[in-house]
Amino acid sequence: MNTSTDSRSLVGRTVAVTGASRGIGEAIVELLVECGAVVLGGARSLPARATDRARFMELDVCSEASVAAFAAAAASLGADALVNNAGVGSFAALEDVTVDDFWRVMGTNVLGTLLTSRFFIPHFRRRHAAGLASQVVNVTSDVSGRTFAGGGLYTASKHAQRALTRTLAHEGRQYDLRVTEIRPGMTDTFFNDQTPGGAERAAHLRPQDVAQAVVQALSVPRHVRVDEIVLHPAVQDIVF
Repeated sequence: MNTSTDSRSLVGRTVAVTGASRGIGEAIVELLVECGAVVLGGARSLPARATDRARFMELDVCSEASVAAFAAAAASLGADALVNNAGVGSFAALEDVTVDDFWRVMGTNVLGTLLTSRFFIPHFRRRHAAGLASQVVNVTSDVSGRTFAGGGLYTASKHAQRALTRTLAHEGRQYDLRVTEIRPGMTDTFFNDQTPGGAERAAHLRPQDVAQAVVQALSVPRHVRVDEIVLHPAVQDIVF
């Protein structure tokens, strides 16, 4: 895949990616490797395709012990960036949302983002003490700034992720951390137990489109901070 981003800036970089086994996460890993980075991918289910530049480990973003082990492994590799991509969806009228639904969505999307970021911060602080910068990219959704009927629980989790992202951006300035939120619109992926490739989603974004946005955020010079990237398929209604 040829990209418009100057991939040379990722040569020598090491990036940790959550939710890395399929869909957007898989595309992010593949493009990062293509651009010269070393990647540590974390996921509940491990893909059988580890290479010398892409290795994987089991990761439950809702478990402190699991996230701590992932962060320690990333630190041992000298990771300079974290991509929080793990996420789940649930769509129902508020009167039909169950407590189990709440904890599943809020656990993965919100607690997962919080825990993973938290366990990486000490490593990023050590990098700062050594004169090195770090980055976090949070893949959320265009609904982190809006909502719709049937989307109360999911959009609430994305609003919360947006709040965490902005807070981390403020706090991270103390240790030279740049933070970016990637906000994709309709994407043809496995999200919400869908099977990608259906004709009804032929005009949607592809996981590779989101991966390209991640690479773009990671590729800017150190003096540049990309606060957010919003991307939509051309067929989606304008939702500013």
